[in-house]
Amino acid sequence: MVHLVTYTAAITIFSALMLLTVDRAIYKSSGWVREQKYASALGWSCAGVSLLFIIWRLILL
Repeated sequence: MVHLVTYTAAITIFSALMLLTVDRAIYKSSGWVREQKYASALGWSCAGVSLLFIIWRLILL
């Protein structure tokens, strides 16, 4: 179970970084303001969830 949480946190932080870097840049260059805002909000929320997973994992050590 603990390894599952660790892998989930790694996948979620990777997804958040992709949303915050690649997707936001694509939407910004295309002029899609609404999609850029959604990608930013989803990226930061994924980063927050992965941070909670990482903190929970460190507490279990």
